[in-house]
Amino acid sequence: MSGKKKFKLGFAEWVRSRSIWMIHYCSACGAIELPPNMMAPLDAERWGIMPAPSPRQADVLVIMGYVTKKTLKVLMRLYHQMPEPRYVMVGCNCPATGGLYWDSYSTVKAVDEFLPVDVWVPGCMPRAEDWLQGFLKLRKKISEGRIVNPRPVEEPGELEELIYREIEMREKMMAKVRG
Repeated sequence: MSGKKKFKLGFAEWVRSRSIWMIHYCSACGAIELPPNMMAPLDAERWGIMPAPSPRQADVLVIMGYVTKKTLKVLMRLYHQMPEPRYVMVGCNCPATGGLYWDSYSTVKAVDEFLPVDVWVPGCMPRAEDWLQGFLKLRKKISEGRIVNPRPVEEPGELEELIYREIEMREKMMAKVRG
């Protein structure tokens, strides 16, 4: 019985790894290198990697370029709108270190403190081939079952509390305006 169950879980993970729908956030130079993956000659769709029309249909959140406190709110909201299992792939040096804007008060220096990053694509700016290698690494991790989903819910940190409070305040304000 346990052999069948193990086989079924392995098959589900294999199928899931062959159909990766992504929603991406690009800022500054981050928007330059990902689009060539969708076109010839790399053609990520042949590997089962396709852009999703909304976060509710996405499997992976791809983040590239620098992240500010304001955009972190958007990224967290996107992440929480995605169905389980969900993955996060981050490229460029900026989301890891702050990049050129490391000394700015509004720049997030390490996005992995707020979102669980599954794959990092190193470089400033990673080439299109590097992005494809990152997707293939994610695909391999998913098929081997090395990413635990659903992830345990952690207690929110101080910044997350502030972000959630501000989002709730804005939603209430917009509800009043809309009537």
